[in-house]
Amino acid sequence: MSLILWCCSCCQTKPKSNKGADTKKTENTQVYQVLNVQAFQAKGDGKADDTENIQRTIKAAQRGDTILIPEGTYLVKTLVLKSDINIKCLGLLKQVLPSDTQNFTRVVQNSSAPLFFGRNLRNVNLRFRAFTVNEALYVSKSTNIRITDTHIKGNDKKIYAFPGMLFYECDTIAIRNSNITSYGSARQSASTYQAGTGIRLLSCSNIKIENNQIIKNGENGIFMHGSGRATIKNNHIAYNGMSAIQIGFGKAKKEQYFDISNNTLNHNAADAIDINNKITSDPFPIHCIIKSNRSLNNGFVAGKSTVDGSGLATLVNVSEVQLFNNRSQRSNRPALYLERCGIIQAENNITDNKVEIVKSFNTIFLKNNTFDALTALANTKGTTLQLAGNKLRTLLLPNGITIDSLILTRNLLTNASLNINLQGRVILNENKIFSNQPTGAVLLVKSKSASLANNSIKSTSGYAITVRKTADAVRLEHNIIESVNACIIDEGSKNLVVEFNELISLQGGKLNRTLISQNPNNLILRGNTHKGGKTDNSIRLEGTGHAYIADEEIVSGYPDYGKVVVKKL
Repeated sequence: MSLILWCCSCCQTKPKSNKGADTKKTENTQVYQVLNVQAFQAKGDGKADDTENIQRTIKAAQRGDTILIPEGTYLVKTLVLKSDINIKCLGLLKQVLPSDTQNFTRVVQNSSAPLFFGRNLRNVNLRFRAFTVNEALYVSKSTNIRITDTHIKGNDKKIYAFPGMLFYECDTIAIRNSNITSYGSARQSASTYQAGTGIRLLSCSNIKIENNQIIKNGENGIFMHGSGRATIKNNHIAYNGMSAIQIGFGKAKKEQYFDISNNTLNHNAADAIDINNKITSDPFPIHCIIKSNRSLNNGFVAGKSTVDGSGLATLVNVSEVQLFNNRSQRSNRPALYLERCGIIQAENNITDNKVEIVKSFNTIFLKNNTFDALTALANTKGTTLQLAGNKLRTLLLPNGITIDSLILTRNLLTNASLNINLQGRVILNENKIFSNQPTGAVLLVKSKSASLANNSIKSTSGYAITVRKTADAVRLEHNIIESVNACIIDEGSKNLVVEFNELISLQGGKLNRTLISQNPNNLILRGNTHKGGKTDNSIRLEGTGHAYIADEEIVSGYPDYGKVVVKKL
């Protein structure tokens, strides 16, 4: 990636006098002038080229002065900024160039003719309105640039458009209360996209983008690459051809300390927020807060789904990210997509789509969220996945994943079929789990250890809990379990402990039993209450093996131990 260095020769002629320039005195007696461009022969009639006369005004301004561009339409080519000045434009700047032959590419990321250009600047304040052919503003290697109450519009017919505002190697940038639109044509296809970004920041730091409207640009609303220490708040970013906010990574590792809050991110053709680290081998700690954003209908072009479209965020190879109080509806892809992430915390978010975990993670903590499902793709490896107080439909955990600790506490699962087949430990505590799936509510295929305690589990179509022979050290304690066919079916798990549960067999299945154990392997039953069918077994032990039983209460039904050796505890 390279940037063309832009240069220009400007008229060096000074006005004979500064009549028409107002003066302002500050408390420290320093005098600042307001220079009216019309005093420098700028016409603003929409016919004459006012580039030279406005440039003369800028050159005449001293430190702290303000250039005033009054009402009117000013035809201009390119204006070169200088340090320590203010530009206040009440009129309309209309960029007119001899030709429009330059196009944005990944190699050429800036034009040679922006509306405003500045290099090695400091302390510049801009307020203006403009229609532009290329960038409205291109600033490089500068510090303390402030843009307020600015309204700019680009060429909405151009396929390879330059961004509305471009910053390169700048420090301390503020863009507030501005409107940036139509930099690039609307996206035409769900499979391809065009260039044209609202705000583009490359290798920048200390950025504030607040209270802006960034709408209908060809690619991203905001794109940041190799940049950090950014606050993006209270913006409306909508109808852009890619993500509302996209953060890419450079080799300098500046991409840290982000606050992305209170934004409205609607109808963008890709993700609401896309943070994708392709540089470091391990998840990079970005110290990012994503808070109180609202998103709707991201990931579509003319009603067709694109390959992107997360409602909350797409996070790839990053760590130290917190998502609080965000809302998302009707977006195309998983609401929260996590790939090769480190430590991620999501709390009090509401979305109608799922959380998807891919490849690997360190610690994911989801608390008090509402979402459709959580999915871990095959071969995912992680340290700790913890869910507390969430409302969701189900967890989809395929065979072959490796999670050291899966902890579910106080969650509501409205139609679950939990397939738990992993290498680590499992804790399910105080959850409410409902299932209308033929596969039942909980299937324990493999785990190092599993504890299900104080849960309410109800299955209306299959077994409530199935424990496979390969699941080790499983304990079921103090649960209320209701199910057709059988509440618990044990396929010979070693040292299975079932204690102090209330087991209720429901009508509607082929069987009417509370517990079935096939070839029990030192099964322990103690203090459980069994409400089976009156004419069916409550407890049924099949095949051979050993079971230890004490203080079981059979309310209805009757036990059948078959050939299993039963001993008292």
